[in-house]
Amino acid sequence: MEDYSLHLDRAEKAFEAFKILKESGLFEDAVSRGYYAIIHLCFAILVKNGVETPKTHSGLIAKLWSNREKLKIDEEIVKNISRLQSLRESGDYSIIPSIDESDLSLVEKTFNRLRKIL
Repeated sequence: MEDYSLHLDRAEKAFEAFKILKESGLFEDAVSRGYYAIIHLCFAILVKNGVETPKTHSGLIAKLWSNREKLKIDEEIVKNISRLQSLRESGDYSIIPSIDESDLSLVEKTFNRLRKIL
């Protein structure tokens, strides 16, 4: 369970960074940190349930989708994570600001729902 604790710790730290960046108005950076907070929660959930962890982000989404009943993750959460992956890529690579407060609300909603699953 060491990996579980490490992922949970990384998730909490990334979520704290998300909140600081959000408050500072750095939405693109905030969505990136929020996305990684969610990714680490997902890895913690997989480890806790004895599901092999994938090597890629798209592999993680596929693993969550195919194991959603076992993991007690509903379709909406998996779809939100996929959406946040796209937002993170846009925020990291686009030169035109594209992230707004509703996107950050999606991060918070998804993080909090995953946290309850743990």
